[in-house]
Amino acid sequence: MNKDALECFIKVYEKKSLTSAAKDLFITPQGLSKTIKTLELDLEAELFFRAPQGMEATECGELLYARAKHICYLMDDIKKEIGIMSGGKSTLSVLATFSTTSTVPPDMLFRFTAMYPEFQMKLREFPDEYPLGRIFQEEFDVGIVLGEQEIDNVVYELIQPGEVVAVVSKNHMLAQKDEISILDLENEQLVVKSVEKGKEHSLIDKCLEHGFTPHIIHEFSNITNAHILCEENGYVAISVDLIEEFYKNENLKIIRLVEKIPQNIYLVSRKRDIQSRAVSLFLSYVKEYIHENKPF
Repeated sequence: MNKDALECFIKVYEKKSLTSAAKDLFITPQGLSKTIKTLELDLEAELFFRAPQGMEATECGELLYARAKHICYLMDDIKKEIGIMSGGKSTLSVLATFSTTSTVPPDMLFRFTAMYPEFQMKLREFPDEYPLGRIFQEEFDVGIVLGEQEIDNVVYELIQPGEVVAVVSKNHMLAQKDEISILDLENEQLVVKSVEKGKEHSLIDKCLEHGFTPHIIHEFSNITNAHILCEENGYVAISVDLIEEFYKNENLKIIRLVEKIPQNIYLVSRKRDIQSRAVSLFLSYVKEYIHENKPF
């Protein structure tokens, strides 16, 4: 049993089809079938059976899938650590969503490699609303995200608390208040921060709890667009305090809500019995920076 065979098994399990899995792996279905058969011989157990809806895992297959990804991650870590011992450089893949850069700036992240030159770092930024589950599992070691994303088998560590706020023009009648209730938004035209496709903004549930459906006319990814709509059209933007304090606009008023809706920033890492040295050092580095620069 080797890592390539396990990755083939994982793909067949998730696709429930040899043909679809082979296409993703850029190999022939016949070659993939042979790999699965060899794996079954090694383990002395059947891993799949054919069902009307496709390839279904046996009880042994379910057990292997529950362990297979962790085994692959561990093998990758071993390879990285051995590479460092042999004089090579380990690459740490880091994911960050756009809004987190106000709290954990990219230039600070890259200083990690100056402190630990034996590591290289690859940083990729994604919109806050981007579905991160699969891509994190396949490509990244560590993430810095706004809100708890649907990512399996990871550990979340709160590094900066935040909350939903309302933002209005200073000419807006709500600007006279420092704090408002959800009920104060009932007759307002709202622009809200975009969320992952298929989900609804957390504000909607709060409004429904108070007996009304919010009048949402626009969802924004770019904070500048939201600010323009507030200034020129008199709309109320539903944003996050951490973002608004970083991109402060002197013509707008940030108003807190009585009904608190958390929007925290988290450090995300894969759940493992033994964490790689690169990941452990990076997590400590970020948390130390937050402690020194963003106390809470």
